[in-house]
Amino acid sequence: MTDVAPDNQPKLTGVHPALALAVLRILDAMRALGFPMRVTDGVRTLQQQQALFAQGRTKPGKIVTRADGIINRSNHQTHDDGAGHAVDCTFLGPDGRPRWSDDDPWPLYGAMARALGLKWGGDWQTPDRPHVELP
Repeated sequence: MTDVAPDNQPKLTGVHPALALAVLRILDAMRALGFPMRVTDGVRTLQQQQALFAQGRTKPGKIVTRADGIINRSNHQTHDDGAGHAVDCTFLGPDGRPRWSDDDPWPLYGAMARALGLKWGGDWQTPDRPHVELP
C-alpha cells in the first residue's frame, strides 16, 4: 500500500482487523484513481450510537440510523470478538474537506467493497453509501 492518511488510523482503532485492512485497501485504490477518501466513523460507544439514534427523533437533525444501540445494535458497536464490524467513509473535496456529494463515485466504492467481500450500505433498500461492513 502507498501512504495511508494518518487521520484514518484513529478511526480504525478497535475495528475488526480484516475490515480495517479492506478499508485501507479501498482508500488506497480510490486515492490512486484520483478520488481521495477518509474514514469518518469506526467503532461507536453505546452513548454515541444512542445520540445518533436520537437525531431526527428527540433531537434536531435528520434521521441517520435505525439502530438504537440496545435493542437494535449497530455493527459500528463492538461485537463479542471485541471489535467493530462497520466503517463509514466519505470522499474529500478539492479543499481536503469531507463531502457527501451525489456526484462522487459511490458505485465504484461499493464495487470495491463487494470485491473484497464486504457488504456495502449503498445496496440496502434505504441506501447508506458511506457504510461498509463485514458480512
